[in-house]
Amino acid sequence: MRRGFAAVIFLICAVMLTACGDDKMTPQSENKKGLSYYEAGDYVKAAEYFIRAIELDDTDMEVRNNYGMTLLQLKLYDDALAQFEVVLTNSASTSKDYEKLNKFAIRGKGLVYIQKQSYTNALTCFNNALDIKVESGWDIDILHYKANTLECMGYRTSAIDIYTEILDKSKDNVNAYLSRANLYRLEEKYPEAVADYEKALELSDGSYRSYIGLYTCYVTMGREDEAKALLDKAARLQVKTNEDKYYLGQVHFYQGNYKSAKIEMEYALDMGYHEADYFLGEIALANKEYENAVAHYEQYRANSAVESPTVCNQEAVCYLALFDFEKAQMMLDIGLGVPGSPARRQILRNQVALYEEQNELMKAYTTLQEYIVSYPEDIEATNEYKFLKKRLGLSQ
Repeated sequence: MRRGFAAVIFLICAVMLTACGDDKMTPQSENKKGLSYYEAGDYVKAAEYFIRAIELDDTDMEVRNNYGMTLLQLKLYDDALAQFEVVLTNSASTSKDYEKLNKFAIRGKGLVYIQKQSYTNALTCFNNALDIKVESGWDIDILHYKANTLECMGYRTSAIDIYTEILDKSKDNVNAYLSRANLYRLEEKYPEAVADYEKALELSDGSYRSYIGLYTCYVTMGREDEAKALLDKAARLQVKTNEDKYYLGQVHFYQGNYKSAKIEMEYALDMGYHEADYFLGEIALANKEYENAVAHYEQYRANSAVESPTVCNQEAVCYLALFDFEKAQMMLDIGLGVPGSPARRQILRNQVALYEEQNELMKAYTTLQEYIVSYPEDIEATNEYKFLKKRLGLSQ
């Protein structure tokens, strides 16, 4: 959930307005220094100053909230939860702005629960935060996280509804258009996805994420020439940030320029963009470097909040190539265990391939039989099914 960092800064900046400019060692000055280090991305140093501010005044719940967000960034999730709980227990007795403090703390708990993959708890937190009517300017941010949580829980339609609610409140919200477009694409509602990607492009005056999303829709819809033209446009966008460089790596990847893509993805990985491991895995797989590909896929899975059936499928392909059928089956089972995935079709085809490699022809036949019921348009699979049926002596 890469948009999370920007959202955290939005809220931290809101509380910065209360910090004083005094350089003396006061709770306010130490809090202000902590916020400065937080914004610079030095969370260890930020934590030191927040701890000092708490030592000087342990009743300042604003500092506790800031410290909780810092612990979240440091992946000390239980410690972060503890700080937010302190706020919720004590804010009413220490501050007249307790509702504001509580809303921030409950949102923070929701973010922690996302990282802990405790999505039901996260959803409860975001709903509770939205029920607090003060600081309504934070609600769009909280709704984004609520939609993210619903998506992680597999409730794509509900997530789409939340993004629609966001757009009703904030008609020019590029992130909401992009997020809803991605969900429409996963739901194979391509005209709706295309409309949202195009709107995002219009509002952002061109962005890598919009171009790449629209490209994937065009490819799926068979609009190859338009897809290629989009990548050509995206490749000419100005690179302003590390994030831009990461997305440029994606553009080069889809263009088949693996040499440039690898350099850019390795750089992105160094900059903390862990999603780059997926693309490095794909490049290694294309070069038949199967063990290297598996290493990148595994690292991607280790840093992901939710399981990716697509990555599981690609890892299974590597294990098939390495004749490690046990691990291939394990990855296919994990992938099939995630409901509603667009990768399910390819996973089932690879399941058939695995059965055939193991000479489990009856299992391959049965799986294909189920497959062609769901995907009757796959002529190649239908022909393979007929061949297996004949080979097993089942044809009449």
